[in-house]
Amino acid sequence: MDYFLNFKIISQQNKGDVIPTMDLKQNNKKYVSSKWKKTLVLINKLDLKKYIPETNKVSYESLNEMLEKHIVVYVKPSRGSSGKGVMKIQKRIQNEKTIYEIQNDLNIKSYYEYTTLYKDLDEHIKSSKRLHIVQKGIDMIKYNDCYADIRVMVQQNYQSEWEVTGILVRLSHPKKIVTNISSGGRVCDIDELLDHFCTNKNEKEALINTLKKVGVETAKQMNKAFPNIKENGIDIALDQKLYPWILEVNTKPDIIPFTRLKDKTIFEKMLEYRKALGKNYSLNQKEKKRKTIDKRRKWSISQSKSTTNIKVQHNSNYKPKKLKPIGKEFKRLKKKYSKKNLMIYDH
Repeated sequence: MDYFLNFKIISQQNKGDVIPTMDLKQNNKKYVSSKWKKTLVLINKLDLKKYIPETNKVSYESLNEMLEKHIVVYVKPSRGSSGKGVMKIQKRIQNEKTIYEIQNDLNIKSYYEYTTLYKDLDEHIKSSKRLHIVQKGIDMIKYNDCYADIRVMVQQNYQSEWEVTGILVRLSHPKKIVTNISSGGRVCDIDELLDHFCTNKNEKEALINTLKKVGVETAKQMNKAFPNIKENGIDIALDQKLYPWILEVNTKPDIIPFTRLKDKTIFEKMLEYRKALGKNYSLNQKEKKRKTIDKRRKWSISQSKSTTNIKVQHNSNYKPKKLKPIGKEFKRLKKKYSKKNLMIYDH
């Protein structure tokens, strides 16, 4: 049952906030995976609503309405991570005809009719068996020809107060629409990005303060609905006017990307706060996960590269190489096959 359909609205005097309240069992969640439910919590705080792009559940009518108002929208599964399943839908006019383009990872497909587009999209959504949401597309800033968004890490400190413990920038793969590292993205320092876009030091400091304020207010609002959530990773996009938009709130944020920053004290502080909350996070676990992410990133980048035809030159003097013994595996194979047959060829 979608408990947000049954929440009570409580007006707070002098603040103008409306806080959704749920039963105690549902409030005890330590993290929330549903993007739709997290959006409903945030839009009930007036000070945060202005930072949230228009968002709806996907339906034939809602998607069509969003495309009438916005040139670009993003469709994503309400539950999911690592940017998987995120699709970009763009509407444009060509030769006085409307064309809809949908991009999923590196695949781009065009439609001349909205009904055909939605039919294919609806089949995809039904096969995934997950609720999907549609969100207004933000004209995000680009750095070195890559989309850039900002991760603001907010944790409860030793005094149970919300504190911004780190900010980093995530840069997408040049051909992709998501900034996740596992999808070929990379990280850079927030100062490097803002030095490129801000005209002076005061503008830069003011923007960083705004990012911190949005991060803390978001964490507080989430904590009102879910008191057991003690840390949040807020993904924020900056549009061409450097206005911040909250794209997503991660209630189980990954802190591995912060190990890639030059300032190692940022990650160390996050680790200490996690330990204070009773979360074990060993360095061995960190290194193992980092290697896994690096492996996924390299695979993702290799998939995006165009294939090339390789010409093979035949050499009449070429001789096959005998397979070298490889422990027990070789002994097992030796019993089954003759040594003459155990040969490999270079191509």
